[in-house]
Amino acid sequence: MPRQLLGLVAALALQVVALVLAHDLVFLVRFGSRYGEALVHTGHGESWSTAVGTILAIATALVLAGVVRLAQLGILARAASARAASSSGASSSTNAPDLRQLLRLWLRVGPRIALVSVVLLTIQENLERSAIGGSMPGPGILLSPEYPFALWIAIAVGLLVGLVASLFDWRRRTLIERLRAARAALPRHRSAAEPRPRGAPRRPVVSVLGRQSGLRAPPAPSAA
Repeated sequence: MPRQLLGLVAALALQVVALVLAHDLVFLVRFGSRYGEALVHTGHGESWSTAVGTILAIATALVLAGVVRLAQLGILARAASARAASSSGASSSTNAPDLRQLLRLWLRVGPRIALVSVVLLTIQENLERSAIGGSMPGPGILLSPEYPFALWIAIAVGLLVGLVASLFDWRRRTLIERLRAARAALPRHRSAAEPRPRGAPRRPVVSVLGRQSGLRAPPAPSAA
């Protein structure tokens, strides 16, 4: 799968996972022990359970793929660091993790997921109330008394999902930087095109014609 398409699928999966988690947590806080019954009465039947199961399966597959990729990068980075250390004779050192990069990644992803989750959950709850014959409160439905803490739950879930995604991306970037640094530290063999060091003896240039003519005896003098 191309990297851009894979990134798009991962972004969509993260957003849908955040929406599903926020939706179910809102219902859990709202109805408590009557959570399952409330889902059925509000139109969340077998189709909703199937959709949630499919989404969670896709999210699990993406997480496993990310873990496998990080493990592969970790093995390559450690092997390259060991080769660089053995070649240079110095002990391999690992740079301190750049937490500022993690913060930048999270600020770029987390608020976006949280905002989109709030918008999607607002639309979804309005449509669900309309489907069962109720009124549509409009944009402020997550702030209504019927949905206690719904807005803050959606924001918190979006930020948390964004943090998990940022941790994966941050770790991947860190391992790639370590791998590149270790490969750059490996000594390079001098190619034939490189200039010869000053003072190095030069091998004499032997001509093929000269070598062939040296093997022949001089011509005999002609009789006068």
